[in-house]
Parts: sequence; C-alpha cells; structure tokens
Amino acid sequence: MTPFHFETIESAARLVAFGLTPGLKPAREPAYAQLIERYRTDPTMRHCTDAVARGLHLAVLGFTPQGVVLGANEDGPFAHKLADYRRTTLSVEDRMCHGLVQLAIAAWCFPAAQDLAASDDSAGLRFSTNKVVAYVVRLSEELQRRSQHDPELGSPELREAWRAILQRPETRATPDGRRAASTLHGMVEYALEVLDKGSLVRRLSDDDGGTWQALAAYRIHVRELAAHDAFTLVQSVRPARDAAAQE
Repeated sequence: MTPFHFETIESAARLVAFGLTPGLKPAREPAYAQLIERYRTDPTMRHCTDAVARGLHLAVLGFTPQGVVLGANEDGPFAHKLADYRRTTLSVEDRMCHGLVQLAIAAWCFPAAQDLAASDDSAGLRFSTNKVVAYVVRLSEELQRRSQHDPELGSPELREAWRAILQRPETRATPDGRRAASTLHGMVEYALEVLDKGSLVRRLSDDDGGTWQALAAYRIHVRELAAHDAFTLVQSVRPARDAAAQE
C-alpha cells in the first residue's frame, strides 16, 4: 500500500472522528470543511470514509452545514438504546412512552414526504414544547379512537404507549419548581434536550415552554426512520397535529 493510501485512510478516519464530536462545525474547523469537500470530490476518499464508518458499525448518511451526519447500526457501539436513554432506571411503561414521544416529535417536525425531501442545507420548522405536548395528547387520543375500529392497529408496544400517555398528567411541578420528569411535559422536554445534545434540534428561547428548531441532520435521520411501521402510522395521524398547531 502506498503512502498516499495510508494518508487517505487517516483522513477518512479523521472525518468520521469529526462527525462523532458533538457541536463541532465545519465553519469553525477548516480541516473539517476541507475533509468534507474532499469526500464529495474524491472517490478514493469517499470509499475509504465509507469503509472506516462501516468498520465502526456506522454509515455516512449525508452532510449539512453542521457537518457529516452519521447513522449507527443497532448492534454497534454507537447505537442509541432506550435502556441508555436516561441515567435513572425507566420502567417498561416509561420506555414505551418515551419511544412514542420521540416518534411524535419526528412526525411533528416532518409531517409529510415533501418535508423529508427538503434540501439538506436547510433547517426545519420552529416549534414549541407546549405545542408538542398538546400534539402528543391529541395523537394518542386519535390512535385510541382508531383502535376502537381496528383492534390490531399498531404494535402491542405502541398500543400500550398511547394508553399510558393518556393516563399521564400533562404537567406537574416538583418542590423546586421544575417540571416533574414523569409528566408529559417533562418527557417531551427531556426528549428535546436529548435531540439538542445530538445536534438534531436547537433551543431558540424559553417562550411557550421552550421554542426549538429542527436541524437538517434531524431530517436526514428521520428519513432513515420513515420506513418504520410505527413512524408511518404516527405520521399519518394528521388531524392531531393540525389541531395542536391552531391552538
């Protein structure tokens, strides 16, 4: 193997490492921007980077102004699992509720195919925590209503999730004034903080329980989710989102 190939492999590994560093942006790191441009224009660099990513159980999903977007295989060391979602132990019911909340946020941000097809250079819509909480409730109510006519609607886990959501209080303050983590507001707030740490959304202000903007990287990840039956079902429940948006 020539020194050129060794240099290309090292550069490919550096690009993947940049992508695994939260908050690092090409605009602030010239070497990062140069490697992205090289990936786009140099087939050898592209093949090496894809191979390095595969070896780490990752995949290069795309690029945004925030950097390279990497996806993790379910069996890889970088996979995000619900068991690791919170440091505190979650009950089975809590895990199901958090799973539905994440699906709901994705469907709220990208309700239709054209929203997912938008340019990877453009950020997504702006939204608020309070609007998403209202949406999760309306979504669960609509799924419950539809299930009365179709008892097999959704997976058993999804059915348990929307039933559990409807039994949760929307909000309740703890003695120190914070939102209780077990409420819907606390769950949505935590879910958005997780997405923020992953550079998928960003917080804009504290208005309306917190206002946020979906980032292009989130769109790319949701595209990978779009074929999942649970997401397809949640995304199809449009009246719930429309009602919440009008409040």
